[in-house]
Amino acid sequence: MKTQVLSATVVSAILLAALTACNVAKPPAAISKDKFTEVTAEEHQKLPSGLKLLTLDEAQTIAIQNNPSFKSRYFAVSQARAQYYRRFSFYLPTVTASYALSSTNYRGYTEDAGSSYKSFTSSPSMTASLLVFDSFQREMNLLAARHNWKATEQIEQDARRLLLQNVAYAYNNVMLAKARKNIALEDMRYNRQLLKETELKYGVGASTLSDVLNFKVNYNNAESNLYSANYSLASSKYALAALMGLTEGTIPDDVEFPEELAVDGEMLADENVYLDAALANRPDLKSLRESLEAAKFSYYSSIAAFGPTVTTSLSLGYTNSARHSSPYHYKTYTSHPGIRRDRYSTFNSNINVSWELFSGGATFFNMRASQAAMEQAEYTLADQWITVINDVRTAYENYIVSLKTVKLYQKNLEAVRKMRDLVDDEYEAGNCAITRVNEVQREFVNAENSLAQAVVSMHNAKAQILAATNAN
Repeated sequence: MKTQVLSATVVSAILLAALTACNVAKPPAAISKDKFTEVTAEEHQKLPSGLKLLTLDEAQTIAIQNNPSFKSRYFAVSQARAQYYRRFSFYLPTVTASYALSSTNYRGYTEDAGSSYKSFTSSPSMTASLLVFDSFQREMNLLAARHNWKATEQIEQDARRLLLQNVAYAYNNVMLAKARKNIALEDMRYNRQLLKETELKYGVGASTLSDVLNFKVNYNNAESNLYSANYSLASSKYALAALMGLTEGTIPDDVEFPEELAVDGEMLADENVYLDAALANRPDLKSLRESLEAAKFSYYSSIAAFGPTVTTSLSLGYTNSARHSSPYHYKTYTSHPGIRRDRYSTFNSNINVSWELFSGGATFFNMRASQAAMEQAEYTLADQWITVINDVRTAYENYIVSLKTVKLYQKNLEAVRKMRDLVDDEYEAGNCAITRVNEVQREFVNAENSLAQAVVSMHNAKAQILAATNAN
């Protein structure tokens, strides 16, 4: 009864694995082409149709669905699962069928007589063997394979954790490039307006040519910053598209992003809350814990190898033999041909008990190697445990500092804005040198860029703490 249940379990697992494999989406057809220009629109992996505004949540969802590196993790899990189910086969009998054919031609003679014969034999047979007991090596190997499978599943989840973090970073880089582009455009607008006003004044003799050239140079510098921002925006989109698994390698221009990232952060709970969450939820830690359990059972299996093994076997055979003989005498020229047929069946059963007493130390050193692997796994887990603590503390402190920095730069930007307005009024009234106008505008642009960078750093810190605690 137990054998029937075990057989049904193995068969069900194989069918489930086969059906699951059939449901895995294939890579996009574009990768089969060796020329990008030959790839049709239908063969590309694209964003969902109708998508006009790409949010961070949508970008992360698409990356999970399409990222090839992450998708490949599924097959590593499938391999580990198959290895686990394969271990059940060692509890089932091995059945072997064979069929042998043989033919013999013989001719012999003495001084007065001779003989010859021809024979043909066919022998079908079937053998079944079953490992009854192996000092619990099968059980230990089965449990080790199960924990290896679970460890691989956690590795897949850890890849997901890191992918979500990387997508957040890439998305925030796009938003930073957008902000810098807008800052450069506003700087160009500001200097263009001052240039027009100064040119009008120069036309009536109320300004100098050097003032006109000053604002032209400032405008050109702002335009150069716009080019750099456009490049950063394009390259950031390329990086985000790659993480999202888009074969075109970019995000279409008609897909918009939010206007800006939120400048308001959120207060965090006590640091210990995040430490507890990370130690309980981080898949890399879970994977190493499973790997440690697998190493323990592998070690136990190496100890069990010192014990005896019991095997039973059954064999059934059938032999059909036909022999045609012809003895003869040279002097009388007589012969006596005859035909003989033999048919018989065989049935054998045996139980074999073996116990390896000495193998040159191979079994002993295999045990010591397994023990060392187990102890190594313990230290690897300890090292990662400390790494997780460091990740959480670093991310927590980074977010707190980033939040304070954003608030500080907000105040600084408002102060510089007011200062620029005052300097503009003074310059219009002729009470301020043009060098002061240049200086305060540079400070204003720098304050805008610093605030944009601080906001992105704050959002990156939020993504960092979510990844450190696996809270996505």
